[in-house]
Amino acid sequence: EDSIHAGKVAGVVGSILVVAFMFVAYGFLGFLANLALAVHVAMIIGLLSLLGATLTLPGIAGIVLTIGMAVDSNVLIYERIREERRAGRSVIQAIDTGFTKALATIVDSNVTALIATVVLFWIGTGPVKGFA
Repeated sequence: EDSIHAGKVAGVVGSILVVAFMFVAYGFLGFLANLALAVHVAMIIGLLSLLGATLTLPGIAGIVLTIGMAVDSNVLIYERIREERRAGRSVIQAIDTGFTKALATIVDSNVTALIATVVLFWIGTGPVKGFA
């Protein structure tokens, strides 16, 4: 019980720091990313609630990891957009090229995480399966 509470507190503090970073680093785009992230987390929690899943410490760690991966994807995209803007492209061109260039990296990252998740779920027990 105490570890779950500590996990929730750590998740909230981490989320506040991430939201602040995204807003400070990317301005309005960071705000949009934070909004999308909030919807993402709400959907995860809603799905867990709908399924009647019990929130465990490994489950909290999995949610935090998912948030981290989503933020990582946003950072990759936004940095690519910045690079394209610095290269003189228009906003629309920068967004289009930024998404295109970041996509392969994001897909590779998510496929790697999916493979690790499947392996952990397949061979893991107890808390390891809960994390996966």
